[in-house]
Amino acid sequence: MAQAHSKKKIFIFISIPFIFFLFLLEVGLGIWGDTQPNRVLCYDPILGRSYCPNTKGYLKENQINMYVEVNADGLLGKSYPIARTPEKLRVAVLGDSFTSGEAVPPEKKFAGVWETKLSETFPPGVEVINFGVGGTGTWQQLQRFHIKARKYTPDLTVLAFCWCNDVGNNIDQLFSKADSRNPLLDQYDINIWTQLNVKRKNFNKWLWNNSSLYQFTRTRYNHLEHLIKRIFLPDYMKGPASTRGLHYQKGIHSVRRVSLASAEENKVQTSPDIKDTTSIFDDLFFFDSGGWEITRKLIIKLQSEVRENGSKLAVIHFGGQGQYHSSARLPLKQFDNFLSSQGIEHLNAFELFEQMKDADIEKYFIPNDGHFSEAGHAEFAGMAMKLLIKLLQTKA
Repeated sequence: MAQAHSKKKIFIFISIPFIFFLFLLEVGLGIWGDTQPNRVLCYDPILGRSYCPNTKGYLKENQINMYVEVNADGLLGKSYPIARTPEKLRVAVLGDSFTSGEAVPPEKKFAGVWETKLSETFPPGVEVINFGVGGTGTWQQLQRFHIKARKYTPDLTVLAFCWCNDVGNNIDQLFSKADSRNPLLDQYDINIWTQLNVKRKNFNKWLWNNSSLYQFTRTRYNHLEHLIKRIFLPDYMKGPASTRGLHYQKGIHSVRRVSLASAEENKVQTSPDIKDTTSIFDDLFFFDSGGWEITRKLIIKLQSEVRENGSKLAVIHFGGQGQYHSSARLPLKQFDNFLSSQGIEHLNAFELFEQMKDADIEKYFIPNDGHFSEAGHAEFAGMAMKLLIKLLQTKA
């Protein structure tokens, strides 16, 4: 008994200084650290990263504080009634952080600009509902259409496809074990394991919102992981193109696991000076890769669900700031050919951005962040207006 008490005292003696040290770290990081609570972010058992309904607050990305307001349906900006307003047209926009535009006021985002401009062309008005969520790919955007967008019965559904990291996000989701709700298999049921995972994720979110030490540890671990993975870049990505931001644009890069499958159709050689190698990075560059295979399947599935809902799908694809003058290695033409073969209306924004000088492109992106600035949203919105008007004229 005395020995048991002795061990207990030793444990307490060791624990108290350790806990006090953690407490000092927590206080110090809270005062002098760069952490920021993200109380507008929630975890959804199907959709993953989501915005908490009826909340407002600040999000922080690369030292930029962004004030956001979330409506009752978990969308950034104003609310829209689910029931259609007679004679009004409606557009649903799916996309990632470029579409959500967290650093830009709702009316200044390209979705907001579309609503204003299209309403001038199609009285009594057009509602453009922004379903964009940062950190998502086509996988989650298909899920978001299924769960959220289709109940609004849009006339037109626009997929804003970003070459920055959408393909990588899709292959990540395919190999994810914790979040394996596959929209290609209509896996929208919620079992006991999923419910437990939601509780775990929400606890992690609570820690992120309330513990500076937890935020510090998580962000530094992620930075270290990305640094180590960069060591294994294939040779063709270690040259000038990659340093100019072809794949690693600050703030929006993504990595994936090794692909286990490749498509048999549409096989192409992206560029004569590079070849496909076993790598956790190269899916973006080869249209016959596993990442592109799952991406094509997701787009075909999205088109099917959009049609069943009485809507029409259009895809507008674009890149990050550093990709426009380094796009020769990207399978842009193969993607355009694929969309045409599926009867999907599309716009290749690369063709327009590539005509600009680097200095002109820079003003369309937020410095040290990589996303569209207000000017970038306005420019991107203008690029797509002709296509949107053409597609909506068939519905008016």
